[in-house]
Amino acid sequence: MIALFLATALYVGNNACARCHADIFKTYRDTPMARSSGIISGGLTPGAFQHAASAVSYRIDRSGSVQITTNRQSAEKKLAYFIGSGSAGQSYLWSRNGFLFQAPVTWYAQQGRWDVSPGYEADRVSRWSRPIAFDCLNCHSSQVRLAAGFSNRYAEPPFAQPGVGCERCHGPGSEHVEGRGKMVNPAKLDATRRDSVCAQCHMSGEARETRARKRFEDYRPGALLTDYAAYFVYDGAPALKATSYVEKLAASRCKIASGARMWCGTCHDPHRVPPPAERVSWYRTACLGCHQTAECKRGNDCVSCHMPKGHVEGGGHGVLTDHSIPRIPSHMAAESRDLWKLRPFSPADAGSRELGLAYAEVAARTGDVRQVQEALRLLPDAGQDAQVELRLADLYQRTGNPQRAAVLYRSVLQKDPGSEAALVNLGNLYAAANDFDNAILLWREAIRREPCQPEAARNLQTAYRARKQDRELTDLLANQADCVIE
Repeated sequence: MIALFLATALYVGNNACARCHADIFKTYRDTPMARSSGIISGGLTPGAFQHAASAVSYRIDRSGSVQITTNRQSAEKKLAYFIGSGSAGQSYLWSRNGFLFQAPVTWYAQQGRWDVSPGYEADRVSRWSRPIAFDCLNCHSSQVRLAAGFSNRYAEPPFAQPGVGCERCHGPGSEHVEGRGKMVNPAKLDATRRDSVCAQCHMSGEARETRARKRFEDYRPGALLTDYAAYFVYDGAPALKATSYVEKLAASRCKIASGARMWCGTCHDPHRVPPPAERVSWYRTACLGCHQTAECKRGNDCVSCHMPKGHVEGGGHGVLTDHSIPRIPSHMAAESRDLWKLRPFSPADAGSRELGLAYAEVAARTGDVRQVQEALRLLPDAGQDAQVELRLADLYQRTGNPQRAAVLYRSVLQKDPGSEAALVNLGNLYAAANDFDNAILLWREAIRREPCQPEAARNLQTAYRARKQDRELTDLLANQADCVIE
């Protein structure tokens, strides 16, 4: 019955749930998940700071207006949406004709101050060009409204409901509110399906690869997440990331000893957050489900010793809880820096196609030759698989086989004309062969589909200057003025 309702039901939103579940509705709306995104309508904490690396100054007011001052000019941006509950911090999005980008300013609630967003620390300019992909909004909001054929263009507003709605964990509700079916209760599912509900947003791994002919966004509670995607982690201690709770917990002695009995719901009630006065006893009660009071000589606060907070990889000034539950107080699991081998997170994730894609994805970030070689060894012949073709094309381009790479990029664009990576990289290959007419056509299309695409913009500027196409260069520079403020 679950599969039937998942296939036919539509989303109805939290207000429909409130009619019968008023108490849960009231407590849930105050949780971090329910407050994880929204439209900015005032109420921001005013502040100002100067970014040390760029010497750019920022001043933010309550309405979300950002005044930017560089050595050369002043400018103003308007923040449109926020991402993050504000418990650890909050980042912001700005909209350009429906295209969404991350702002370089973040409110770090734990420190009570504004500073540059994670990933912007080394910038020498004020960069407003980082596109907001579907995955980001999908885990912070409900029913994302992405425009077909684009990677970061959305309807206004970009979500039907801010925050993570009830149906993210319980499935679409139209059949239920009409009295024709039950909602999914994660706690009553088998362990793998139950854990899939949390893992869809609280697991990152080093790589997540979509299954052939599947879309990650089609996953619904009650299904197996591994039917839609495979996850891969380094063969060693996982790093602490903003979305690494599942793999960190899986590495803990508590989870290994408890097996399927332990899950996120062992310690967390997703419908409410315990008030500060109750938190020590709340989590202690969960620990005492397995442990004895005589095991600890340090007091009643289990979490402060065994779940320390640490700086998040790529998370700026934010600190989050380490779910590896180290036995020795205040000793977080150390990550080896010589890791390169990947392994499936679970046996269901195994498969040479997905593992090859994972090696290719990670190699694109690290440049590790060993990972490139593993990807080439594992990836099958591309055939009709655009996902594999795109990764192989990048690998061939990196390893000095531009002819083979160009063939694969052209094949990808036949299947997916909006692939920005294929548009930009095939354009680069055309330019290397002195075919600038075709290169410019591809780079223009990349800019049309993502107006702040940095590599296409740089390449077009170089090409226009070399060809003395002054009018085209002027138009391009005007187009890019919103993306980077120098």
